[in-house]
Amino acid sequence: MHSTLTSISQNYVLRQSPLHVSHTLSSTFLIRGGSQLTQAETANSLYIRSAVGFFNNLRVPAAVLISIIMKEMFALQATPPSCMRKWDKENRIHLSKRWRTVRYTYLLLMVLAFSLETFTIIVATQVLTQLATTQRIVPLEASAGMGTNESKIGGSFFSLGKHKEVHESMVDFLIKNFEFEYATCRCHFVTGLLSFTVATALRVRYALRKYSDLSISGMCCLLTVATAMLTYTNANTITYGGYLNLLKRQLELSFKFLKARVRSGPLSLVTACLACLTLIYAVLGLTSPEFAYFELDDDEDEVK
Repeated sequence: MHSTLTSISQNYVLRQSPLHVSHTLSSTFLIRGGSQLTQAETANSLYIRSAVGFFNNLRVPAAVLISIIMKEMFALQATPPSCMRKWDKENRIHLSKRWRTVRYTYLLLMVLAFSLETFTIIVATQVLTQLATTQRIVPLEASAGMGTNESKIGGSFFSLGKHKEVHESMVDFLIKNFEFEYATCRCHFVTGLLSFTVATALRVRYALRKYSDLSISGMCCLLTVATAMLTYTNANTITYGGYLNLLKRQLELSFKFLKARVRSGPLSLVTACLACLTLIYAVLGLTSPEFAYFELDDDEDEVK
């Protein structure tokens, strides 16, 4: 009976293509001998592939959004068309601090969105490189008894070679091994998208300022999308209990990240100082915007 089954198995393998035979033998080697991968290591390999797709799904939309932001960032800083300049002067819009603040806030939100999405791409690209490296070295290290010391690579607390437990999900796998990258990409991507949406709402209000009802309607429509995004995110939260808790956790991890690398060089301290200066001057600028409405000669203000 045993010889019959062996003969059938050999005939089946001979009928397969060389590629399929190689894959079958490789799988058999991994299961029955060779590196003797454990259940946890096999699950980690599956979660690594899922994590690669997760970070790619954040990196690509972030790149698309950056291209839009770069084109529209300074749209409200241009000189208004001639048909609007006369109306603005008649209604003293060019002297209104409120409208200048609208233009200032639009630019600031677009800069914020650009910065957050750029950092999302950088972090996602870096963690994808780490995941690709992990696919090659983790089973080898585990089988050879290596990887007992938890090494820190980039921003993550990288410990795939040390922990052998089976994770419950891909998110659980990322939180235990790449929490900084996971929280940063999620928080920065959503915050950048919200900033872009609110900035677009302000642009609609400013562009249609001559038609008050329409401009308010368009602005409220976009703000509805922004609040609906937050509502949906909080209602279907996966980790951290909602957007605010995600933001809080990301700030905590960022602080720990910079603090842990103070002795490595001055860049961590410089980064913290620049972040503080960003907040200080943003508040000062919101309280007293200094840029003018537009600068043209009086004879160019008339509509021809």
